[in-house]
Amino acid sequence: MKRPVYLFASILLALSISRIEWDNWSESLQKFPITALHSEYEIPLQTIYISEKAKESRKLPLRSKAAVVLDTKKGEVLFEKNIEQEFPIASLTKLMSALVFLNTHPDLDDIVTITIADANGRGKSQLRVGEMFTLGDLLHASLMSSSNRATKALARVSGLSPLEFVAFMNRKAKELGLENTFFCEPTGLDENNRSTALDCAKLLYFALQDSVIASISGKTTYDVVSLNPGRRRHRIRSTNKLLFSSLNVRGGKTGYNGASGWCLGTLVEGEEGKEMVAVILGAPTKHTRFKEIRSIVEWCIRGDSEGS
Repeated sequence: MKRPVYLFASILLALSISRIEWDNWSESLQKFPITALHSEYEIPLQTIYISEKAKESRKLPLRSKAAVVLDTKKGEVLFEKNIEQEFPIASLTKLMSALVFLNTHPDLDDIVTITIADANGRGKSQLRVGEMFTLGDLLHASLMSSSNRATKALARVSGLSPLEFVAFMNRKAKELGLENTFFCEPTGLDENNRSTALDCAKLLYFALQDSVIASISGKTTYDVVSLNPGRRRHRIRSTNKLLFSSLNVRGGKTGYNGASGWCLGTLVEGEEGKEMVAVILGAPTKHTRFKEIRSIVEWCIRGDSEGS
């Protein structure tokens, strides 16, 4: 498949480079003096196979463009639709941004001010320019309410340049075996951040091995007080509505932009320690992504019950 040329005007001074050129260039960062790209965890899900059950799932109608349910213990695909086709992934990107940020070993109690540069671009945010927050509070806003301002601020203070931060996102993707995943910025606003349903399932599972990310993405609400005089209060609400469902949801991430449609990844715990990661890409409506991901997870659970 011919790789397109991506424009990085915002961070590359209008220089255009292809994915292959990016990979070659990013090798020059191998000597950058941090240990960011070396995980403290064993990299999971290196062997994946498609079950007979997943082949049956192809008969089930879905409006979403791609979907997968993956048994994380067995590496078994239980449900699949277009799982290796690349799509824009919107704010699912923020899972990788959080991993790279945390791998720089930040002090989450450090205080950061939201800048005009953080506020540039699309997307709503409760966080105002000039407000001060701890890094931990900004990480909550990034992962729970998908705040682009918070994500940009985290990348800005990471100690990496914008170019280096994105290069480490792509190197981390390679480290995790995400061969069909590419990032050009940390928020997911750019439609050229692309991946597959299967790669997104692996990314979500790996991200939730980090105790900080797992704790944050499993919360329904989080209260923040800005550290400016007046101490303005914010209530951050998770955009993952499955946390309010009867499913035993451990965490997840939502995403949306005009090119990607509505996206969702979530980890569900079943009986006897079973774990399933489910991902929906390209749902036509916000409601559809929750309805269809719940439908395919419950279909997989019912299949297990029938087979036992």
